[in-house]
Formats: sequence, C-alpha cells, structure tokens
Amino acid sequence: MTTLLALLLQVTPSMALTELTTDVCILGGGSAGVGAAIAAARGGAEVVLVEKQDRLGGTSTQAYVCNWEPGPGDGLCREIYDRLQARNAVCVVKDHNRARQQGPFGLWLPDPEGTYEQSLTRASTPHPNWRACVFEPAALHQVVTDMLGETGKCRVMLRTTFIEAAAQGPLVVSVSARGDDGSVYEIHAKTFIDCTGGAHVCRALGCEMMLGPEPKSRFNEPSAPEEPEMVLNGISLCYRIRRREDPARQAPPEPPAQGWVKTAHVSGLPNGDRIVNPLAILSGKALLDMGYDKALEECRRRVQAHWHWLQGYEAFADFELDSFAPMLGIRESYRVVGEYVLTQHDLLAGLANQTHPDLIALADHSMDVHGSGSKHIAGDLKAPYGIPFRCLIPKGWQNLLVAGRCASFSQIAASSCRLSRTMIQLGHAAGAAAALAARDDASAATVDLGLLRHSLFADSARNSPHTSRQ
Repeated sequence: MTTLLALLLQVTPSMALTELTTDVCILGGGSAGVGAAIAAARGGAEVVLVEKQDRLGGTSTQAYVCNWEPGPGDGLCREIYDRLQARNAVCVVKDHNRARQQGPFGLWLPDPEGTYEQSLTRASTPHPNWRACVFEPAALHQVVTDMLGETGKCRVMLRTTFIEAAAQGPLVVSVSARGDDGSVYEIHAKTFIDCTGGAHVCRALGCEMMLGPEPKSRFNEPSAPEEPEMVLNGISLCYRIRRREDPARQAPPEPPAQGWVKTAHVSGLPNGDRIVNPLAILSGKALLDMGYDKALEECRRRVQAHWHWLQGYEAFADFELDSFAPMLGIRESYRVVGEYVLTQHDLLAGLANQTHPDLIALADHSMDVHGSGSKHIAGDLKAPYGIPFRCLIPKGWQNLLVAGRCASFSQIAASSCRLSRTMIQLGHAAGAAAALAARDDASAATVDLGLLRHSLFADSARNSPHTSRQ
C-alpha cells in the first residue's frame, strides 16, 4: 500500500479500504469521460467511472457551457442530441446579433427551422449559416446517466476524487480514490483512461507534460512565438438569467471589480432562459497563481459587474440573474505529451492532406489563443482536420489513455479542438479501444486500428458530411 493511501486510512481508521477490479477505469465524468464510459460499456467491458462532482457532464453541466458550437460530431453525439430532444431539453440556435447592432455580444437564440445537421460544420461555412445546439445542463446529466445504466456494465461513482496512482514500468496497476463520505477505494483495471481535464492521473504517474505556449523551435508552428510568456487561455464563469416582468437590477460589487472585458456569448435555452458566457473573465495563469477557491470568488465579483453592465442593453432589460454556474469553465491547463502531438500544421493541412493512419476524431473550430502579454492567435480554418489515436496514448505507456483537453496537443492545436463534441469523440475512441483491449486481452496502446476505426465510424456517416474521408 502506498504511503499516501496508508496515511489516509490512518486518519480515518473506521473507513475500510474497498478494492475494486474492473476492465476499464475512467477518471473524470465530463464530456470525454462520458464518451469513454458509454463506448467501453457498450463494447462489452466492465467499467468504473469516477467523478468528483455530484453529476456527470463536467463543464457542460457544472460550468453551464451547455452548448455545442458548430462543428463535427459522431454518432454518439447525435444519439445524445436525440435523447435530449425527446425531453424537449435542446434547441438549435443561430446568432441574432451577428452585426453586433444590439451590443458587443453574440446572441444565439432558437432557430425554429434549424436542424442538427446544420450544426455539424463550421469550416468553409458562411457565418450566417452557422448553427449550434444548446441544452439544459441537468438534462444532459440525466440522459448520459440513463445511457450508462442501460449498459448494465458501468458503475458510476459520483462525489469521488482521484487520490493517487500506482504503476509498474509502463503499466498502471491501480488508482486510489476517496468518496466525500471518507470511503477509500483502490481500483485495479486492465486499462485506465484519464479524462480529468487537468491530467491529474497522468501527472501523478510522472508523464511528460506541457503547460502554456510552446516556442516556435519546438514544433515550428507558423503562429508560435519565438520566446513565449506563460499565458494560458482565459477562465469563464457562466451564469443563467431568466425573464421577469419587473426584474431586479443587479447592483455592482463593492469595491468595483476590475479586469473583465465588455463582451459576451449569450445562448438561449429551450425554456426561454439564457446562459451568459462572459468569455475570459479571468486569465488562465491567475487560476494557477490564486488557487481555485480564490479564483472562483474573484470571478463571481467580476460576473456581478458584468451582469450589471449587460443588463443595461435592451435585449436583457426583462431578465434578472438566476444563478452562477457551480464550477469555473477552464479552457486550458496541463497537456500530456503523447506518442504524437497534434500541432498547428495538422490544423492548416486539413483532412485531405493528412496522412495519419489512425485518425479517430474530427474538428474544425477556429484557433483561439489570447491573453494579456500573449500573441493573439485566431483564425477560422478552411477545412476540418483529423486527430490521431496516438494523441490519446501518453508517451511510453501501455495501458493508460488520456482523453479530453489534456490530451496530446500543442497549445495552438488545443485552442481549436477543446470543444465538447470533440471531447466526446476522443472519449468515444479511448473507450472503444479499452473495450477491444479487454476483449482481446491486449494493450490499449496497441489495439487493431482497423477494428477501432470501424467501431467508431460505422454509425456516423449519416451524422457528419465529413466522416467519409476517414
């Protein structure tokens, strides 16, 4: 038993250590973790899914980033959408303030004629034709919980936090986790998948990591700075507003909050409420410097000031604040160095010019790196690009995969492929690979790529106009 785990048991001697054995252990129940768990369980593997929050969905539920921006999605994304639609909990939206005549904000409201298929492209699509999907956060948790329950093969452990991991050479042996009631678990599995967002499992195992911008000398990316500063993409704290006949005006915080920008991305929910994303309300590096709790407190102050400002526009005069998101929206933190690192070269090449034999996901969102003291990198892409399976394999490991924004991307590439539907695709690939590894008693890092790609894309052609190239 490792030292930290032994210490925890000494502190809480009444809590017995519970040992679990499974085929696949997934740490983190956000978009990537949910995709991985559904795919692995449907593939026949026994799965344990560990999530520290009280619901699944991660940023999409807990941070109120409950929208799927225009871009490719696979068959699993489509199934989730259809189930949300059956609950009247999702709508297709378009920007009703594209020219910014109503103010400096995007206003994405329901489009009665919009379809899911229209939301599947961004690159080479004129902005007026962009469509996105917006859903009720709580409904997403309910839908994916149902999907996992239907498999009969997934144990979901909410309010349970990863503690540490143990390895022998290139193999992870077990991970330890602690429930909020003090229960301690030691989980043994054939394959482990890190979907924590912050790469907590990979960092605990000593995997090689990346943080912040890479210099041009590392990947020779056209937009990379010669000597970068430590700047991370900004933090958001989204909030929900609701319509009222006589809404209360939000008072500004005292003392006044500084450091926020007068802009917003506003999304209309199916019931008429709206989610306001104030975009980069705090710098990414400030989160590392301040710590999570202080950063959350400061973000709430800035959001009060932000809503006081936004409420002055006619489009929001009939609304009042409903709630803050329970969790910060974190765009960027640690990233794993994998067997392949996706870079700006892949994004600019596009799918037609990529030669990777192991493409398992698609994305086409613009590059978007910004922050104080950093070179602003932005730009829509001309075509979608593929993400190789090797980006999900931490370098040198055999039974460890990583999926989500902490996978093997340069900072520039990560700024494009960090969106929710892409994360679901990455999780889907990792989970499918883990199921194949369990079935064939093989290593997840060396699964048959032909079988993996077939299992991923067999049901996706009807959902994305880009899938056929893969």
